[in-house]
Amino acid sequence: MMINSSSSSLQNDDDNNLTIYQQRTNTLRSNSKLSLAPMMEYTDRHFRHLVRLLSDRTLLYTEMVAANAIAHEREAALSSLSINNHQQHPSYSSLLDAVAQSAEVGDKSFDPTYLLRFLGQGHNAEGASVLQLGGSDPDQLFLASKTIWEFNQLAAAQENSLNNKKSPPIFCDYTALNLNCGCPSPKVAGKGCFGAALMQDPHLVKQLTTAMYQGSQGTIPITVKCRIGTDEGYQFTREQYSARSEEEEYQSLKKFIEIVASDGIVNDFQVHARIAVLGKNYSPADNRKVPPLRYHQVRRLAEEFPELNISLNGGVETLSEVKRELDECPELDGIMVGRGFMSNPWAFAMSDELLYTDERTASGSNNPSPKKPKNRMELLEAYGCHADYEEELWDPVKIRRFITKAASQLFSGEPNAKRYRIALDEIAGLPKKLMKEGPDEMQHQPPLSELILDAATKHLSEEVLYRTPKDSYEKILWDESQAKKRAILIAMGSNDEKMQQEDDREEKKTFVQEWQQLRKEDEMKL
Repeated sequence: MMINSSSSSLQNDDDNNLTIYQQRTNTLRSNSKLSLAPMMEYTDRHFRHLVRLLSDRTLLYTEMVAANAIAHEREAALSSLSINNHQQHPSYSSLLDAVAQSAEVGDKSFDPTYLLRFLGQGHNAEGASVLQLGGSDPDQLFLASKTIWEFNQLAAAQENSLNNKKSPPIFCDYTALNLNCGCPSPKVAGKGCFGAALMQDPHLVKQLTTAMYQGSQGTIPITVKCRIGTDEGYQFTREQYSARSEEEEYQSLKKFIEIVASDGIVNDFQVHARIAVLGKNYSPADNRKVPPLRYHQVRRLAEEFPELNISLNGGVETLSEVKRELDECPELDGIMVGRGFMSNPWAFAMSDELLYTDERTASGSNNPSPKKPKNRMELLEAYGCHADYEEELWDPVKIRRFITKAASQLFSGEPNAKRYRIALDEIAGLPKKLMKEGPDEMQHQPPLSELILDAATKHLSEEVLYRTPKDSYEKILWDESQAKKRAILIAMGSNDEKMQQEDDREEKKTFVQEWQQLRKEDEMKL
C-alpha cells in the first residue's frame, strides 16, 4: 500500500498544532484568577516584567498593538530581505521562507529586533501572557497573528541551532491573542472603527477572531475583551441610561457573546462592566468614570455560560477587592485589574498566595516561590538585571524613561515616595543630558541598575525597603479598615474624628515598632 508522505506530514503538523493549542489553553485557564489589564503606555514589556517578578500566576496583557502596524512592518521586513537577496520584487509570503532563503545565500542581515519592538517580551519569556490586537480588517489580523506564529517557529529554530548564539534572541511566546472590542477612545472607535465600536457588529467580530485563529495556524487561543454594551441607538445621559431597560442591555450583551462564541474559536471573554459611550466626544477617562458599573450583568453572564471563561473588569483596584469578587461569584473565572496595578504594583505581591490557596494546600506548601523577591529591595535588584539588559540592546536616550517609569510607583503611599519618583525622573533624563556634553560621557556612568538602587536607598527607609509582601498586605488591609472607619465617622458627622485619627497614628506607630523588633530577632537567629 502506498503511503502519501505529504498527507502524513500535514497530519503530524495538525496534531502538533493541536497539542500546542491545548497546552496554551490549559495555561490560560489555570492562570486567569487575576490578570493585568491592557493599558496604553503602561503595560509595556518593562512593566510586565516587573509584575512577573511579583507574581508567577498573574495573566499579563500587553498594550494594544494595531494589526495594521504589524502588517506594515512585516511587509517592510519581507521587502528588505527580497532586495538583499537580489530579487527585483518582494516575493516572500512568509518570514520563515525569507529567513531560510537568506541563510542559503549567506545573507545574515535579517534582524527581528525592529519588528519585535511591537511584539517582543524582553530578554526572557513572560509565562502566562496575552497579546492584545486592535483592528477591523480580517486580512491584517490574519497577518499579525501569522507573524506571531512565525516568530515562535523562528525562536524554536534559534534555540535548536548551534549557529545562532550571536543572533538577537526572540521571545514572542504568548499564551493567547486577544481582540480589542472594548476600547472607547475616539481614535480607535471612531476613525479606526475598531475597539468598542466592534460590539455593534458581532458577525464581523466572529470573522476577525476566525482570521486570528487561522493566522496563528490554530496554535494560539483567541480571546475577546469587550464592554457590557455601547450607547448605540440613543444619546447617552445619566438619566436616559438609568431609565433604559437593564434586561434589554443584558440580552444585547448575551447575543454578542453567543454569536462570537458560536464557532467554538472564542471561549474566553474579559468584560468591562460599563457601557462604552461612543456617541459623544468622551475620553477614555470619561468612559471609566461616567457610565455606572453594573457587575450584576457580568456575573449573570458567567452564571448562564458556565462553558465559557468570563472575567470581570472595571472598578476593582485592590487585591482584597479581587478576592471578594471571586468569593461572592464563584462562577467568575477571573478579575482583571488595570489602574490598581499601575498605581501600586507592590500591593499585589501576595496575589499568588491568596488567590491560589487550594492548589498550594493540595501541593502541601503555603510558602511563596523561592525565586520570588522577599522585599522591594530584592525586587529592585532583580529588575535591575532587566534594566541593564535593555540598555545594552537599545539606545539609553530613547529607552531609559520607559524602564524607570515601570518602577516609579513601586513605593506608592510610603514616606518619601515622591522623592524617589523625582530621582528616577532625573535618572531617566540623564542620557540625553550627557549626550549633549559629549558621546563618550555615558561610558563613565554606572549601570542603570545601580542608579535605581541608589535612588531607593537614599530616599526610602529600611523598614519600607525590607518589608515583606505579607507584612505589606497586612498594612494595606489595616489602612483600608481605617479608611472605612473614617468614612463612617464623616457620614455620621461625628466630633470624634480627630480623636480617631490620633488613635490611628498611635496604632500605626506600634505596627512599625513590632515589625522592627521581629526583624531584629530574625537577624539574631542568623
